[in-house]
Amino acid sequence: MFKNFLLIFNRLKYKLVFAVSSFIKTDEQQELLQKVDSHFLIWDHQLINLDTGQSSVLEDMNAETIASAASEIISKESKYKQTLHAALYLPDLEFVATEYELAEVAAQNISSALSYQVDELMPAYPGKLMLAVNHNDSRKKNIALWLDQLRTEVLFAALKNQNIELTVIIPRIALAFLAKNVNTAKNQIHQFRERDENGLLDVALENQSLLQWQSINNNDMKDEEYFRQWQQMSEPTVDRILIKSSAFWQQIDRSHLDQLRYTFFPESARQNLKQRSRLKKGRLAVIAGAIAAVLLATPFVINAVRNVQWQQQHQDFKEKIAEVSKMRSTVTQFEDNWALFLEYPRADVMAVIRKLNNIIPQDSWIKGFEIKSGVVEIDGYSPNPTNILEVISKQAEFEQAAFNQRTRIERGKDNEHFGITFHLNSINMDAYQEKHFPVN
Repeated sequence: MFKNFLLIFNRLKYKLVFAVSSFIKTDEQQELLQKVDSHFLIWDHQLINLDTGQSSVLEDMNAETIASAASEIISKESKYKQTLHAALYLPDLEFVATEYELAEVAAQNISSALSYQVDELMPAYPGKLMLAVNHNDSRKKNIALWLDQLRTEVLFAALKNQNIELTVIIPRIALAFLAKNVNTAKNQIHQFRERDENGLLDVALENQSLLQWQSINNNDMKDEEYFRQWQQMSEPTVDRILIKSSAFWQQIDRSHLDQLRYTFFPESARQNLKQRSRLKKGRLAVIAGAIAAVLLATPFVINAVRNVQWQQQHQDFKEKIAEVSKMRSTVTQFEDNWALFLEYPRADVMAVIRKLNNIIPQDSWIKGFEIKSGVVEIDGYSPNPTNILEVISKQAEFEQAAFNQRTRIERGKDNEHFGITFHLNSINMDAYQEKHFPVN
């Protein structure tokens, strides 16, 4: 009975702490969003002021270029304000989407869990990332969005020099949810396809949670087979809204930004808010009263269950030690058994094929293709096999290119038959052999 009472008390304590922290966090985000009075959106190398419809061409995506363009297209009335508070809507190229499965993690702990796993989700990323997520407990898989933190601070500093405070950064496609023709009914799935000069982006949302984030650039769209497979993955389940011009964004009612969940607030904007504003006294009183009630009740509850808790913990620890020892042995054995397979160098076959397809002249073709342990063997026909060998030798990804057979003209063929062998410099079989099969 005491154990059950303790469990109930701990759950109530954690829920209270989470409710208080969420209350403060929500208030901060709402205050920041309420300060937004200017809206800038990037579309096809143009910065568009959604409030006035004016636009300015962007020669590049540097922060200084964006800040200068924003200063050019602000309205005359806005120039007289002491400081503008801007929302910047960036294209999908600025964000990274990752799919995750955290079925047993509480919703309030999702952000912390993902931030802890960022090195595993994106091991090669060199910088620090900001996270935006809206977890849906009813789905096995969810999607998180990431944005480079240094990028946000550089943008904030550049716009600050133009007397514009960057209050929030929002993925451009998220703004589509506020379109007038979007049904806001609960559990309604919304699908959007955005087409700009960089490529395609397909997005699906349910209750403001991302179900899909699929993008493809123009170069990959030229590969018909790859593009066909991508389209099958992003096949719409409902009527999909197509976005293909900047006119779509200017029709959106931006007065309800608080409905958007995938938002990024620069740390400098948060610090400025803390310096010039305080939470309302009424909310402070509620929080202080709740904390005082918890502090007053805690000693009585702890004294009542402490002895029973310690005895139960002692028994639980003895059982867990035996279980942990068994699990550690199992994990160690698993890693030893599978390291040989998991660390085997794997070549990106599709990338090699696409590379060969791009560099082989149109008057030549490949008949056979084989790749093994980082060594690629091809054979085919060409009026000039030596030219094929020279082209392959000049590629940074390939090395040690050489003919593996004499070129010859076969009966009934106008072109010479050739065979070439080359190595992929990204595959280091020697290091793999040395680690797993050392020679004493």
